[in-house]
Amino acid sequence: MIKKYSLLVLAVSFLTALLLFSGCGNDKAEEKADSAPKSTSTAAIAQGPGARVGGQVPDFNLNLIDGGTLQLSSLRGKAVLLDFWDTWCPPCRAAMPHLEEISTTYQDDLVVVGIAFGRQGQEAVVKFVKDYGLTFEFVMADEKIATDFGGLQSIPTTFLVDENGIIVKKWVGGQSKAAYEDAVKAVLES
Repeated sequence: MIKKYSLLVLAVSFLTALLLFSGCGNDKAEEKADSAPKSTSTAAIAQGPGARVGGQVPDFNLNLIDGGTLQLSSLRGKAVLLDFWDTWCPPCRAAMPHLEEISTTYQDDLVVVGIAFGRQGQEAVVKFVKDYGLTFEFVMADEKIATDFGGLQSIPTTFLVDENGIIVKKWVGGQSKAAYEDAVKAVLES
């Protein structure tokens, strides 16, 4: 009995870790089943050539969830962590506290930007950010950014950009705080 219980605990732990460190794919059936408003379809995520490590980050000018716009090129001179996510994605939600801590710790040298696809609508994104007490920048994705950053096979997908606008790291799927923080420190110390 104890052996079966131990195996069950081990299996559940493995599956939980797999979910946490994986991403949410662009499943067509899931998309069709959801009748909520969509600002950017997850099908559009996979289009386009994508941003590459070592290359210049594509510029964007997107709507902030609390009004106004954010142009990525206006952040030159600081490192930037761009996190593509959505409210329905468990690994995306799990990463948010890590990103908030990193945003606060490195606020003088790093800007964290959450890029929400908003499949459930902008109101759901605003509510999520408020409920989680998140203070870093959040913008709503549009079709152009989905094309510019194409090649995203799942969310979260996160890019670390140096102060010159060069992509130095790309993560697919949820990561530990240490994984994000180690890369941020390396960029800030270089």
